[in-house]
Amino acid sequence: MAVREYRERIDIAQLTNDDLYKRYRVNHATLAYIIAQLDAALAPNTDRSHSLSTGYKVLITLRYLATGVIQLNTGDLHSVAQSSVSRAVSQTLDALSSQNVVRRHIRFPTTIESLNRNKQGFFHIARFPNVIGVIDGTHVQIQAPSIDEPMYVNRMGYHSINTQIVFDHNDMIMDVVARWPGSTHDSRILRGSGLWQVFDRNLLPQNDHFLLGDSGYPCKRWLLTPYVRPANNAQEAYNRSV
Repeated sequence: MAVREYRERIDIAQLTNDDLYKRYRVNHATLAYIIAQLDAALAPNTDRSHSLSTGYKVLITLRYLATGVIQLNTGDLHSVAQSSVSRAVSQTLDALSSQNVVRRHIRFPTTIESLNRNKQGFFHIARFPNVIGVIDGTHVQIQAPSIDEPMYVNRMGYHSINTQIVFDHNDMIMDVVARWPGSTHDSRILRGSGLWQVFDRNLLPQNDHFLLGDSGYPCKRWLLTPYVRPANNAQEAYNRSV
């Protein structure tokens, strides 16, 4: 009977922040924070010496997200079979996308205090008043689905989920809609989102709040977009701020 051979895994504590960032796109402080947030969901159920800890599951997932290749994890982390890598990635992504984690970190401002804080932050960047967020779409590449496959082909020619994101002046995500096929236009996603209802029905305190978006979005009283063909200096200055 073949005996499984275990090799010593990499000691993350010995890596510098630069080395850690090159491999996993995070520094030690960020890594420690992620591990603390997910430990309850990812801690192994057994005390076996070769069980993957929360830290290694997170590292495997970060390495996969940084490279997109599961096999690279095997050599980098030592003695981790591809099947274990696959399970670790699935478990970690499930934990990251759980409702309690998402709601803890992705929250749209709904109070006067939080709205004013965003306005002040954006004003310091471009001297543009009353902006609370920026909206945009980003395409997350996926494997070709077996159902409605053509709908997922985006304008760049690959399969994706067109994901709507709203972020603040610190690039912190405040709202995400990640359920539309890649061929769906950004404006269609917005019209079908809860965000549209919040602004169109004046559900926020006061009504002087603006989002900024590119020319792919409709210009609304609460959604400011650039002039496609600015006709004067004032419109050009507006475009520079937007």
